[in-house]
Amino acid sequence: MKDSIFNNTDLITPAYVYDQDRIIEVLELLVDIKERTGCFPLYSIKSANVSGLLEMIKPYVDGFSCSSLYEVLLAKEILDESQTIHITTPGYREDELDKILELTDYVTLNSYTQANTYSEKVNKVASCGIRINPEISFVKDERYDPCRRYSKLGVSLNDIVNKKIKIDWQFIEGLHLHNNCESVNFDELNQSVKKMMTAISVNDLNLNWINLGGGYLLNDKSELGPLIDIIKWLQDTYAVDVYFEPGKAITGHAGYLIATVIDHFVSDGKQVAVLDTAINHLPEVFEYQYQPRVLDASDKGDYEYRLTGCSCLSGDLFGDYYFDSSLEIGSRIVFENVGAYMQVKANMFNGINLPATYLLEKNKKFTLLKQYDYEFFRSRL
Repeated sequence: MKDSIFNNTDLITPAYVYDQDRIIEVLELLVDIKERTGCFPLYSIKSANVSGLLEMIKPYVDGFSCSSLYEVLLAKEILDESQTIHITTPGYREDELDKILELTDYVTLNSYTQANTYSEKVNKVASCGIRINPEISFVKDERYDPCRRYSKLGVSLNDIVNKKIKIDWQFIEGLHLHNNCESVNFDELNQSVKKMMTAISVNDLNLNWINLGGGYLLNDKSELGPLIDIIKWLQDTYAVDVYFEPGKAITGHAGYLIATVIDHFVSDGKQVAVLDTAINHLPEVFEYQYQPRVLDASDKGDYEYRLTGCSCLSGDLFGDYYFDSSLEIGSRIVFENVGAYMQVKANMFNGINLPATYLLEKNKKFTLLKQYDYEFFRSRL
């Protein structure tokens, strides 16, 4: 990685880096979708929420989607008056709801109990929707599957159709659907939408909007045809506004974690390289036991290393990797495709500082967006 831009000495590691060009490529796809359909693209800020990043994304979307009061407050700080704030969450706290309603334009309730408790109140100040669980699964790993058995995410479509539950539909203006994860197959979205809309007709709803959620990646303009067709079908058939709220699709492939080798040695015959980062900074590596991709690693290079974090947790491991050249103290390691859920989930276990966050701009210049210090750590205690 001798000639890599990530060897820039101005880049203090560990560091999160968001590639502006890659983010804008996806945002321009969203603009294209909007121009071809008149839908309203949103950005789901749970994916990555550094304010400098949100400011960059803001001009390309019609608003932000949120999952908590604090995300709503952040969205309100960033967005213009012409842009909208949307929220859906399994857990609305009664002591926070008034503030959420004060700031939010679209509120999606997650359950029939929430609908029966809050829909009339919500409808007085915001557009009230309800999340539907279409009970059709496309995600093999149930940890990511919103339609897993005993799901907490949305109202059971079967229960609605079979009249097993009672909902006061007069206050419901919209439906929210999100039942996939990292899919590129919009036929799955089509199946989900058609099932939801066919079955929901039993209640003769007067809808104003449909939110298609996220869970789909946007890789190429040539792949967008089926999504365009779904949006137009909803608009033509039901005369509704259509919202679409990708998160990981925008930031995932654009994000990197840059680390530096601070020690290496042999343990039981295996070369171990200790980095100045930790799985504290990529918690999903530990949570979901996956091995992140590393730039310049190869399938069978001459040099094998176990890349480990610098915390005292024995399971602080990124995995075994092969390289074509040896690693030395000071070598840079670049984890790829980790832009979604890295910065927002990171923690300071062991008192290890959080990575600085940079934007890699079009001129290949690194701009510092956020840096942390001891006072930040101390204020959390």
